[in-house]
Amino acid sequence: MSDVSKIIFGFSFIFFMTTLGSLAVFLFKKDVGIKTSALINGFSAGIMLAASIWSLILPAIEQSESYGDLSFLPAAIGFLAGCGFIVLMDLLCKKIGKESDGMKKSSKIFIAMTLHNIPEGLAVGVAFGGAWALADPVLFAMAVSLAVGMGIQNIPEGAAVALPMKEATGSKLKGFLCGVSSAIVEPIAAVIGFFLATSISVIMPWVLSFAAGAMFLVILTELLPEGYEKNHNFCIWGSILGFVLMMILDVALG
Repeated sequence: MSDVSKIIFGFSFIFFMTTLGSLAVFLFKKDVGIKTSALINGFSAGIMLAASIWSLILPAIEQSESYGDLSFLPAAIGFLAGCGFIVLMDLLCKKIGKESDGMKKSSKIFIAMTLHNIPEGLAVGVAFGGAWALADPVLFAMAVSLAVGMGIQNIPEGAAVALPMKEATGSKLKGFLCGVSSAIVEPIAAVIGFFLATSISVIMPWVLSFAAGAMFLVILTELLPEGYEKNHNFCIWGSILGFVLMMILDVALG
């Protein structure tokens, strides 16, 4: 496989794996019950929580070593900014008053996961950009491994977007398309990261933590409260299962 083919594969794989996960909406032949819905809410929350920690916050801190004793600063400020972004978006939705509560929730989930996919795409693009610049086969192998790892992680993340969106819109097709749409930013961000491989690292900690903050607030204000209200036991165990699954994937494939 040529270097160009490896780049095309890496950028495409992370997108198609999210699409694969989004197909989960078609596994249900009819509307899910209250307990299953609570389980889905909790599972999505667990996935997003684990992803925000292992895929976003910890890498943000690791990439802020140049700040010395203040290496936590970009992660902390970016995290708070991400939370603030979701709060402002919620206030805007209430002011406009054109969306139902379900659509507000689903919109925030979609935006939070889309934001999460941007730094993932950037990371893959930067890895391939560095390998291309140095023409190093070892770096190319590492970049391909990173893309494969990201792609596998994207399977449950695609489901985490598509399933709540399907429930909110009442349409399997809309839920699937929303899951796919949330992943479109990944190859776009990967291309940007590829061409900015030498400079993008400066803002990566801020981008990573911003996405983590947005996801975290959606978890606390939307997914867990709604799932807990439907059936607290199913919501709790769904959260645990989702968290453990993503933790294993992040650590094993990281």
